Amino acid sequence: MNENSKESPDLVQLSEAEKKRLIRSTRRTDLRRIIGALFVIYGVLVTIMGIVDPATDAAKTGGLHINLWTGISMLVAGGLFFLWDKLAPVPEEDIVASAESVEIKKAEGEGKLG
Repeated sequence: MNENSKESPDLVQLSEAEKKRLIRSTRRTDLRRIIGALFVIYGVLVTIMGIVDPATDAAKTGGLHINLWTGISMLVAGGLFFLWDKLAPVPEEDIVASAESVEIKKAEGEGKLG
């Protein structure tokens, strides 16, 4: 940041409630959760197709139940994305620092910082 950001802590300090709301919303929309959810949704659909009509898969793929195995693999991949999000969440400090730097840039653009 620049020298103006050192003068501006009063203008850009987020309250504790705002910080908690920001952290919760940022973590809720983490890309790993979105990708994991898509893998799980498609994995469930493909797995159901593999269970409901296994003869069609086997006839087309030389005996391999491809929809079943692909669906299970997608479920595992989705689970791994959720596990990754749970074990290594975005650090709170990074979320707050990013939001505060955006507020500083907004204040500089509006001419509130000298």
